[in-house]
Amino acid sequence: VWRYSSLSSLVAAVMAPVLYIPLGGDLWEFNKWLFLAILAMSALLVYRHKLNIQRLLEGKESKLGQKKSK
Repeated sequence: VWRYSSLSSLVAAVMAPVLYIPLGGDLWEFNKWLFLAILAMSALLVYRHKLNIQRLLEGKESKLGQKKSK
């Protein structure tokens, strides 16, 4: 909808551990070590995207399909 690739990956990273908790046990067996791995990977992805987050907040992040400005 907004065509921000970095925003999509950040939302997915934050939602992965959040959704693993309530769905674990219903759709699969809950595993605390797997949950901790998902949480660690999500935290790492958010940390690595800190510049993208800053650009999103400033309104300077490029959109998918947008031509580069010269």
